[in-house]
Amino acid sequence: MAVAWSSAIVSPFSRRAIAFCIIALLGILLQWSDRAQRIFEPVEHVLYDRARRLLASDRTDDRILIVDIDEVSLGSVGPWPWPRYLLADLIERLLDDYRARSVGLDIVFPSPSEDRQGGDQRLAALGEHWPVVFAQAFDFAQREQPLETGVPVLHDTPSPWEFAGPPRPATGFVANHEGLSQVRCVGNIGIYPDDDGLIRRVPLLVEWRGRKSPLLPLEMLRCDARSAGSLSAVPLASVRPVLDASSWKVPFDRKWGAYTVVSAGDILTGSASAETLRGRWVLIGSSALGLNDRASTPLSATAAGVMVHAAVMSSLLDWTAGQLSVWRVDGQWLATAWIVVTLALLAWLMSNFRAWVVIPAVIAMVLLWLTLAMWWLRHQLNFSIASPLLAYAVVMMMIPLEWWINQREQSNILKLFASYVAPAVLDQILREGIDHPLVPKYMNITVLSADMENYTGHTRQSSLSEAANLTREFLQCLTEPVLRLEGTLDKYTGDGMVAFWGAPIPIKDHTTRAIEAGRQVVYRVRLWNEGRAKQGLPPVRVRVGIETGSVLVGDLGTAFRSTYTAVGNCINLASKLQASARDKPTDLIIGPSAAAAVAYSMKSDLVPLCMEVLPGTTSPVMLWTIRDLSTSSFDVDTRDQRAPVSST
Repeated sequence: MAVAWSSAIVSPFSRRAIAFCIIALLGILLQWSDRAQRIFEPVEHVLYDRARRLLASDRTDDRILIVDIDEVSLGSVGPWPWPRYLLADLIERLLDDYRARSVGLDIVFPSPSEDRQGGDQRLAALGEHWPVVFAQAFDFAQREQPLETGVPVLHDTPSPWEFAGPPRPATGFVANHEGLSQVRCVGNIGIYPDDDGLIRRVPLLVEWRGRKSPLLPLEMLRCDARSAGSLSAVPLASVRPVLDASSWKVPFDRKWGAYTVVSAGDILTGSASAETLRGRWVLIGSSALGLNDRASTPLSATAAGVMVHAAVMSSLLDWTAGQLSVWRVDGQWLATAWIVVTLALLAWLMSNFRAWVVIPAVIAMVLLWLTLAMWWLRHQLNFSIASPLLAYAVVMMMIPLEWWINQREQSNILKLFASYVAPAVLDQILREGIDHPLVPKYMNITVLSADMENYTGHTRQSSLSEAANLTREFLQCLTEPVLRLEGTLDKYTGDGMVAFWGAPIPIKDHTTRAIEAGRQVVYRVRLWNEGRAKQGLPPVRVRVGIETGSVLVGDLGTAFRSTYTAVGNCINLASKLQASARDKPTDLIIGPSAAAAVAYSMKSDLVPLCMEVLPGTTSPVMLWTIRDLSTSSFDVDTRDQRAPVSST
């Protein structure tokens, strides 16, 4: 069969496989590539922040106390900066009255104080003899003139913590003045936001000229362990893989309301309950708007900067107490495996089901992934939330494209096969999406070749109209049985036809159907001859040859003209069998392979005809026919009145 259609056929399976491989590579690239992550960073941040807000707990943290230099304190005590002796009073009250375990200052004193009460001396003494941790702020921006204010305090003493990766290098610092350079414990409060201004990561360790400075909460724990006389008092070796020294993602496990916040003025006046606040880790900072110590985090657009240190301190304490679950697995590898497995599943679904199944499956994958991502975040795994979602989004965009391509392919199949196969076969091709019906492949088929005997003699004295009617009516007699028995019409050969069974849809009984179609062709031509006899026209004889074999079948055309046909030895043999019927007493000849294929199912119907050497062959073969087969051509006075054989 020939149609003017492009022969460039791409297998739907190959097309989908290539598409899903590309989608998987995109998802994996986003999971691992820093450059790809920067492109989709806004999406990742939105998803991560939303997940952190959902995971944040209301569970109160009774271990930490935030002493806030707030607007109320400034109103009652006086404007900022306060005299240093007032800050010394505040720390002494926390240590004496409230029995603070450790006091961390989110405040830097870059220049000496001029107060006469000796505030700096008192602060220095507190820093040398009491669990008070001072602050210094390291800078990470590249500036023409680096910041170098004050005297940084750096230690090379061992730490109870183990880290992954090197410390974050600093470009400058704002430290305390020289009078406070002898204090025992100083922690870094310099942190950096992401490009959107939110703080999600903090440098646990900062390196300055070969020496290190830990983050303020980390230094508070280190100093507490050193004061206890054991640097192994904080058992954190098991969480080493997640403690990224230079850029640690803060879990933000608790909402801001979970922390106890007391006004600094209430501490100074003693109005805050010493009984309920006793024995806590204390962080002193400011939420006053005029002091510009504000930070944006996943939990809120604005919060006091000291709250970031509180969140870090809270998570570290949870780990020391074994209250925070940490998995020793790489979240990126888990996410990569999830992408590969789910995309393979979606590719299989798209190949076997329609969009009404695939779309809910993609939605289910999205929901499952978000649930799984929340669970992994709870266990402090590091991975990209957006990468599988990006892959699923591309799959969703593929669905209408795939639908359009399928519609176009079905339309082409419909155009190609509508006139050449039975409606039932065409319906099955469209319904089941027979795998690439146009792609050439080897298949076992049975071929029927039919031809009009003495066509030239019948048309020699006919007019053009009479010759056309003769040809059309004869081919109609050949075609109807073929399509009725779900055969595929290969081509018309002027006064004949070639058809086959077993392609494009494989069928088990293709030989039986072909033989039955040959029998019906003979009978159909016989009925047609009866009508011609009534009109005084001579009868026409049909010759039919049938053979079975393996052939190459599919679109075997060129770029100029596409044709769906079969090529193989049995095609030629069927034509030779049809031609050999010229001098045989039967109109239907069955080849040896076709006879062998139905030797059991049709053994009572098969009749051996003769041994013959077919043209182009050297060995004789047995030819067969059907028992009691009527002839297609007859004399009107002696025509056979036997009943026809019913179709299968």
